[in-house]
Amino acid sequence: MKAARTALLAMAIMASGATPLLAQGGHGTSMSGMDMKNMGPLQKGSMEAMEKMNKAMMQGMMDPDPDLAWMKGMAAHHQGAVDMSEAAIKHSKDETVVKEARKTKEENEKSLREIQAKIRKER
Repeated sequence: MKAARTALLAMAIMASGATPLLAQGGHGTSMSGMDMKNMGPLQKGSMEAMEKMNKAMMQGMMDPDPDLAWMKGMAAHHQGAVDMSEAAIKHSKDETVVKEARKTKEENEKSLREIQAKIRKER
């Protein structure tokens, strides 16, 4: 459970907008400047998913159409939740966490399909 709490803390830090303040780079660190050497597989998987998600969200928000920009950003957000849930399903030893991760994955896959359909319709 401690690993799950650590991953949730890392996610909260990333979501807080503190990422630019942490950006340092360097050996053993992610783009956010967090030391990945001492993280377990769940934290590493979650951090990698968040970095991928953040990049895709920012790219999506660059669409000149504000409605499409929002939808593309949200699609990336939902994909990030799916990817983070997969990391938890794969690496968590706590069945409660795995159960919640499966539920979160299913909900976000559904939301992702819906928003992708709306994006295709808007184009």
